[in-house]
Amino acid sequence: MAYESSKITAVPYFYDKQLRKYIQQFIRIFAGFQVAMRFDEAGEVIYQTVPVRYGDVSRMAAHIVRENSENMLQTTPFISCHVTGLEVSPERRTFAQYEETVPVYEKKYNEATNSYENEVGNQYSINRHQPVPYNLNMEVDVWTSNTEQKLQLLEQILVLFNPSLNIHTNNNALDWSTLSYVELLSTTWSMRAIPSGVDDIIDISSLTFQLPVLINPPAKVVKNTVIHTIIDNIEEVDDAGLAALRIGGSYTPLFTSFKIVTLDQYKLKFEQDNSGVATAQILSQSGATVDSSGNALHWEDILKPFGELRPGISQLRLKQTNDPSITAGDIIGTIDFDSNKSLLVVTVDASTLPANTQGTVSAVINPQANFPGDGTLTAATNGDRYLLTADVASGTGWLGSTAKKNDIIEYSSGSGLWSVVFDASNVSTVEFITNTTTLDKLKWTGSNWINAFEGTYNPGFWRVYL
Repeated sequence: MAYESSKITAVPYFYDKQLRKYIQQFIRIFAGFQVAMRFDEAGEVIYQTVPVRYGDVSRMAAHIVRENSENMLQTTPFISCHVTGLEVSPERRTFAQYEETVPVYEKKYNEATNSYENEVGNQYSINRHQPVPYNLNMEVDVWTSNTEQKLQLLEQILVLFNPSLNIHTNNNALDWSTLSYVELLSTTWSMRAIPSGVDDIIDISSLTFQLPVLINPPAKVVKNTVIHTIIDNIEEVDDAGLAALRIGGSYTPLFTSFKIVTLDQYKLKFEQDNSGVATAQILSQSGATVDSSGNALHWEDILKPFGELRPGISQLRLKQTNDPSITAGDIIGTIDFDSNKSLLVVTVDASTLPANTQGTVSAVINPQANFPGDGTLTAATNGDRYLLTADVASGTGWLGSTAKKNDIIEYSSGSGLWSVVFDASNVSTVEFITNTTTLDKLKWTGSNWINAFEGTYNPGFWRVYL
C-alpha cells in the first residue's frame, strides 16, 4: 500500500485503489458473455461477445445518440455497470481498535548467483489494523435491441446469482479482506424510453447488486532482527582493572565466562544412522525425554509459540566450538517433523560438514578380536584401512604389525603387509575421517577419537531458525 508523508496536511497520504479493485472485479463478472446473432452461409451460428463498459444510463444514452448514425454499426448488445451508492455497514463493524501482527519470512537471496537459497533471509512483522466495513451498491444495465438478445443475456447472468457470487480482489496472502461476494438484490425487466427520438428503440434491463466491502488503513511493515540466543560475557577484574574500566581505559580480566540463555534450557540429541538419515531429539535440562510433569516433549508444542516450522526451509544449527558466540564451523541442516513427535528429521548440508583430513576408513575395529578373513572382516585387499580401538597383539593375523590403539593402518597387496598411516602418538592436531560403513564422521582431538558432531548438545550450542 502506498504510504508517504503529506506535505500539506498532518494526515499521511495513502491510496491503495481499494474501491477501484472492487469495481474492477465486479465488472469482470460480466465480461465474456455472448449472444447468437445470425447464421453464416454454411448454416453455422455466429456469436458476438458482449462488451462491458463503465457508465450510468444517461451517459450511455448520450454516447449512443452521439455515435449511432447511418454510417455506424449497431451499438447493441452491451452491458454497462456503475456505482449507485456507498453506505456504512455498522452491523459488520467489530472492535475498531483491534490490531494484529503477522510474521513474514523471505528466502535468502544470493545476488552472486541470482538465486534463492534454502535459508531464512529477511524477516518482517506486518502490523495491520481493523478494516472499516461498507456496502458498495452497483447497477448493471443490459442493453439490447430485441427481446431475444435480452433473454439470452439474462439467462446466462441470472443463473450465476443464487443469490450471490464470491469474488477475490487480489491474491495477497496477507490481505484479510480480499474475499467478498456480490449479491443480486433486484431486477427491472424493461425500460424502453432510451434513447428517445431514434427509430430503433433500445431496451434496457437493470439489475441491482450489493457488495460488502472492507476498506483497510495502511499497514506498518517492520524489518525484524531475531534474537536467537542471549550471551552475557562475564568478566572479573581487580581494583586497578575496575578503575580503568570506569574511565574507559584497557584492563585485563581475571577470568572470562559465558552465561547462555536459550529456549527453556532444552538439550538436543543429534544422531545419524547408517543410511545417512539424521534426527534431532529434544531433551529436558536433565537429559530426559519428558518434562517436569512427566509429559513427553514434542517439538510441535515447543516451537508453536515462536512460529511455524517450514519444511525444507527452517534450519537446525549445531555449534562446533566451545564459544557459543562463534558461528564459524556450524553444522547446518534443514528440518521437518517426524512421525515420532519428539524427533525432527534433519537434512544435513554436506558443505557445512568438516572436510576429511585423513581420508576414510572401512571400519573401526578391535584388532585383538577381529582380523581379515575371520568371518567378521573380509580378506585383506589393497587399500583396506581400519581405525584401531586397541593395540595389535602378536599372532592375531595382522602379519606382525605393531600398530597401537587409535592408529589407522592400511594394507598393501604389493608387500602383503599392514602399515601405520596415522600414528596417533605423534599427532596433536585436530583431524577428521569418515567411517564408510556407518557414515560416521570421526574427530581426533589430539588424545582420542570422538564422533565429530553426533551426540548431546547443551543449551546454547544448538539453534533452530524457523
